This record gives sequence, C-alpha cells and structure tokens, in this order.
Amino acid sequence: MANEEESPGNVRRQLGKLFEKSLRATVPSENVEPLVGACYGKFGDYQCNNAIGLFGKIKGKSAEFKNPNSLGQAIARNLPPSEMVESHSVAGPGFVNVVLSKTWLAKSIQKMLIDGIQTWALELPIKRAVVDFSSPNIAKEIHVGHLRSTIIGDTLVHMLEFSNVEVLRINHVGDWGTQINLFCSFVLFPLIHITCNE
Repeated sequence: MANEEESPGNVRRQLGKLFEKSLRATVPSENVEPLVGACYGKFGDYQCNNAIGLFGKIKGKSAEFKNPNSLGQAIARNLPPSEMVESHSVAGPGFVNVVLSKTWLAKSIQKMLIDGIQTWALELPIKRAVVDFSSPNIAKEIHVGHLRSTIIGDTLVHMLEFSNVEVLRINHVGDWGTQINLFCSFVLFPLIHITCNE
C-alpha cells in the first residue's frame, strides 16, 4: 500500500509536484500551492489554474508579466521535463493544460498489473468510516433518485475499502413520524378508547 505522497495512482499529486517546481522558478518571491485539476474537453487531461490568482498577487511588483496569460506562459516554460507529460499548452487567461503521455500511462498500467492493484491504493489517515446512503422513505414511492444515491454510496464504500478503511454501511429508511401519528390517531386510539369503555 502506497502513502498519498508516493502513490503512482495519484496523478494529480505527481503533476502538482512538477507545477510546484515551475511556480517556484517562475515567481520565487511567492509561496504558492499548485492548483491542479482534471481538464475537461479538448484542452488536455489536467490543468494548472494558478496564473489568474497569482497575477493578482504580483501585479505591480513585477513588470515581467503583463497579464495572467503571460504568467501562464512562463509557468509552462518552467515546467520541468517529465516522462508523464506528453505536451502542454496555455489557454485563455493563463490556464496551463497538460496532456499525459500515452507511453507513461501504458508503463504505469503495466507496472500496476505486475505489482498488483493494491500498490495504487492510498493510505488514508482514517481507519474506520460510516457511510449513510440510499435513505428512501419506505412510506412513499421509490424513484430513480434513490437508485442514484445507492450507486454513489456503494461506490464510495468500495473506494474506502480499497484503501483499507473499515466501513460501516448505514441505510436510513426514512421518517415514519407522520404515518405512525395517523395510524395511532385513527386506528389505535379509537380501539383503546372502545376497549376502555367496555
């Protein structure tokens, strides 16, 4: 089991280390945490979004960067070479987009298959978790939203169990307060009243 820092499955963290070096080289006066996230659409696989916020901090301090895009270009230029990055580009106001290397992905998957999938599991700081999911009110009609909640909850449980967390699955079945009150008011209490009068 790998810890979070060295897990080969944590691509975002590995890219974060590369962008941390790039940010230190680009703006050494600022201590910046890299903002790396998944990229959607045609731009790439991951994206570093530091340029806009960082430009606001250094604006006026340095004449080197005229706008967030020029800062993004500098971050991209200072990105250290890595076998995991096939290409990178800058879009819009300085978003640095990264395309992962297919060769690196293939090697990583091959290594996972040889070493076992458990080597990709993160070592989480928690040992036990409670996941409450589904929660349909069984006194009402069940709909597709309950199925969605069940699938999401079950997926979270599997991810936690994969990381060796002991998981307690809880399925709260909904609130019966109104139904019990109606039953007591119209069925049970009249029966008690009749029995007491006899």
